[in-house]
Amino acid sequence: MFPTPHGWLKKTLLWAVAIAAVYVAPAQAAHSADETLLSAMQLVPDSLQAKKTKSVLYIGGGDRSPWFHLGALYALEEYKIPVDSIVATSWGAWMGALWSLGVSIDDIQRLMMDPHVADYLGVNEIDAKTEHDAFRLPVSVDGLPSLRQRFSFYADSAGNVYRSMHALVPDTASIERSLSRLRFEESLYRQRGSYRIPFTLQTCDGVIENPSYADIVNSLPLAGNDKSGELCPYLALPLSKNQQEASLIVVADPIRYELGGKPEMKTLKKNMLSKLSDQGIFVRAHSIRDTSRKSMIQAGFSAVESRLREIIPVVDGRREYTSKQTSDPWFEFNPVFDSLSAEHHSSVLSYWNPDDTGFVAPRNFAYAISAKAPYDTVSLSMQPDGGLLIDVGVHPTIDVAAGGFGSNVIGANAYGELTLSYVNQMEITFRLAGFYGMSSYGFRPRLELSNLISRRWKFGFGYDMMKLRYLKTFENDYIPNENRFAYEKRNDLFLSAKYAIDKMQSVEVKFLFGSRDFELNPSAIPEVDFFDDYIVNTSSKYETSPVTQSVHYSLLNGEDDPWFASKGYAANASVGLNLIGYGFHQRGPIYGIYTLDGRLTYSPTRNTTVTMGTALGFDAYRDGHFMYPRNFDNTAMEDRYRLHVAATPWSGDWLDPELSTHGYAMIRLNGGVHRNGFGAWLSFAYVHDFEDKSTARLNSNKFVFEPALRYKYRSFTVYAGLNRVVDTETFGDLNDFKNYRYFIRIGDYSLF
Repeated sequence: MFPTPHGWLKKTLLWAVAIAAVYVAPAQAAHSADETLLSAMQLVPDSLQAKKTKSVLYIGGGDRSPWFHLGALYALEEYKIPVDSIVATSWGAWMGALWSLGVSIDDIQRLMMDPHVADYLGVNEIDAKTEHDAFRLPVSVDGLPSLRQRFSFYADSAGNVYRSMHALVPDTASIERSLSRLRFEESLYRQRGSYRIPFTLQTCDGVIENPSYADIVNSLPLAGNDKSGELCPYLALPLSKNQQEASLIVVADPIRYELGGKPEMKTLKKNMLSKLSDQGIFVRAHSIRDTSRKSMIQAGFSAVESRLREIIPVVDGRREYTSKQTSDPWFEFNPVFDSLSAEHHSSVLSYWNPDDTGFVAPRNFAYAISAKAPYDTVSLSMQPDGGLLIDVGVHPTIDVAAGGFGSNVIGANAYGELTLSYVNQMEITFRLAGFYGMSSYGFRPRLELSNLISRRWKFGFGYDMMKLRYLKTFENDYIPNENRFAYEKRNDLFLSAKYAIDKMQSVEVKFLFGSRDFELNPSAIPEVDFFDDYIVNTSSKYETSPVTQSVHYSLLNGEDDPWFASKGYAANASVGLNLIGYGFHQRGPIYGIYTLDGRLTYSPTRNTTVTMGTALGFDAYRDGHFMYPRNFDNTAMEDRYRLHVAATPWSGDWLDPELSTHGYAMIRLNGGVHRNGFGAWLSFAYVHDFEDKSTARLNSNKFVFEPALRYKYRSFTVYAGLNRVVDTETFGDLNDFKNYRYFIRIGDYSLF
């Protein structure tokens, strides 16, 4: 057989150019043989090229394989190697599908660098587990210090009820895997048009021509894909050698390479790689020492270059890959909740923020709803029309918690809590909590209703039945005789309605209907004084019935912690009316309570934080002119119903007579150095007392100084240090540490 004239002419030109390359200028002699061969191809007119076979690109999977594939695709386009069809599986299916749809390789690389893709790309995530540590103590995330167990209850169609453990915190790993899967789906659904290069998917069940995007995603080694291409077939290979087909087989695993991973995966890879035979042209590196992304991309590019001598003679000419489409992500997702029952629909929908766009929307939704107790699983699935199908597991949940809290002010207290959370047209949370300690006890049931009217509303009902008193040792050391109580008993009913204006702002209306009994400490000996401006003790028991209505406005950006937030700012304002009844049919004046405070937190470094704040408050009624209310003929009772200035973190743990007033203005500053929950903090406040009450031992300009150490892990908090209140005349006494009040407090709580 003799070659055709066109074939003879082409081969003659190839040899002529190759021989000429030996005698060209030294600069040109440095060109590689591959470049010379490519130049020879470019010199041959297309009309003179012999007809070649159909070229098929096979792309498989493996560790770090997408980056290797990316380099191979770059080389195919650079050297204009024509690809007539693509067969792929596993990671190669995603890469090949995008390329066959006409997405530019630069856009594919940008997709691969997306944070929801990069951490999972080229990693075997089929058997990924939860991130929860079974040996970690189940400490409550917030609230009072306690160990907590959370149980969800399920019922099948036969009415059988099952119980399962529920995590206290969102499973971040599970959420990120779900978001990653959604990003892979979205990266395909965002493309317009059909495959420009015929595309075939190899799966565990066979081959699928022109596969759907869902088929491609299901072939990826993502959690939940039990028929991933990593498990079976792992490599995309031709069924048999076909003389009418030029097979370009991309294998990411190099020839000299120590296989890693799980034993079963190592065995699968070893068997597959050992059976590679003369089925086509293998684009495969000899060895790869560095498996970084850049190195893998370069390895894929170089692997194609090294096979150009074999590839070019068998492919059909050259191809310009100039027609590409842009790959723009979805600007707005359309959430679809069709899989939810009617009683759950509105509550789940309330967590989707319509103002969020792009991938921020599903991410914020997934983390927001996963943090709530009744919701345990979140599933996100992209639909061909752009809809985002959302499925959320909603089951009745019970929390059982046991722990303790206390301080050197009220002593040690054991704490218990039982909480039921479920959803039925609204979110319902019912909590039974109580404590019992050395000197105090309390029972505090609470009921919260959310999403009753819309996602912005929350209603609360509460009841306090408590008996509170200070420890004798603390009382004797720090509380003047005239301010000592034997105990305080409460039977208070709370009602509230809160409306969220937006993410940062809210307005809340509160009502208190109280019944409180006080008994003075016997050591508080009644005093008689004939001066009108001095209040005297004349009774040992008081029965009061405070009734308060108030409106609170809150602006919050950042963490909701007035003392130990790491960033953000907050502003709070409240206006209320208070009526205190006491004795038999006795009523004090109805007076207003007005407070305003704001704070700004800044962290110049990761482990340092500074918070600056201001506050203003007063209570008064109008009787011709504004007057401070006066309801009792007793020093202790008057101070009990005055405003209490929260000057430092410890100031709210007890009722300091020097910080009890009918009117004040305050500037405070606190900051600390902290790391991994441990911190050293210093708090300072200047308080101006507008009332200038005669029973105060300090003048109207007071300074509060509080150095302390703090440790926090979830709800478990220990705060210990020293506290001192001075005025302008005794400011120099801050150096006298023996007169400081020491304190230790476990837990963040507010009882007084």
